[in-house]
Amino acid sequence: MSTKIHNFDVYTIESLDGKTRASFVPEKGGVGASIIMPFVGKDREILFQHKNFWQSNDNDLLGGFPFIFPICARIERNNIAGNYLYDGKIYNLPIHGFAPYMPWEVEQKSSDSLVLSLYDTPKTLAQYPFNFQVELQYRVTDKTLICEQYYMNRGEKPMPYYAGFHPYFLTPEFNRGKEKVFFNYHPKRRFRYNEKLTDIIGEQDLFNLPASINDPSINEQLVELESNKIVELIYPDGFKINMEVKGQNDLEMFNYVQLYTIPDKPFVCLEPWMSFPNAMNTVAGVRWLQPGQSERGVLKLWVYA
Repeated sequence: MSTKIHNFDVYTIESLDGKTRASFVPEKGGVGASIIMPFVGKDREILFQHKNFWQSNDNDLLGGFPFIFPICARIERNNIAGNYLYDGKIYNLPIHGFAPYMPWEVEQKSSDSLVLSLYDTPKTLAQYPFNFQVELQYRVTDKTLICEQYYMNRGEKPMPYYAGFHPYFLTPEFNRGKEKVFFNYHPKRRFRYNEKLTDIIGEQDLFNLPASINDPSINEQLVELESNKIVELIYPDGFKINMEVKGQNDLEMFNYVQLYTIPDKPFVCLEPWMSFPNAMNTVAGVRWLQPGQSERGVLKLWVYA
């Protein structure tokens, strides 16, 4: 069922041929710790882990394939980080919400699939006053990872939220090939942040694409995608990662992609988001689920090798 790594239970699923594998750590926010894809007859790890990945953590993302909820990025109100107003009361959420730092429940497990779920608790209700259920249904096939998401409002009042993914894709080392890794997608708008990265204050010109992930101008940039939601990561040896996230019924559910890297670290984050920073305060950018209402999203990640 699972193996122990640094005292954490790690669940691994694999394709029928055993060449595509994905491992998850329910206790650590359900994070994906490893995704192995085949390339020229060998196993290829596509995720990066910071050195302290396996430490207990409740305030920062440490690599892998995190899922973020009930917000993406930072929020701020009246110059206080994390604050937002709902129904006349101030609440506070950490960057990317609480889901990446909470233990998730294992609902189902088979050789090629894993279902994880998260529910409200007294701790979450103090930060986010809504009764919810989130379910992530992971499945692997040949060179492909699929994550079907289920979001439900179990409470009696409308629930605002905006979720996303924060994958840390492994790249060559700095000055040893990272600059030769390119990304490509189909943006229609590129936004401009304030200095604290808490709000959008305008728009700016689109990138020339494809672009090197080591181009300093792409870091901490947010774009809105066109109808084509496919994001590509292209490596100099011919390996290519593709990722697409949509709603099951609403194809515009994941309209945004955030770019993030640390120049001297061998990773890049291409983050599919439902909305933009501080949407919990601007309100216009949040998704609303009415009492008893649910919706689904689908992430597909596949490689050409």
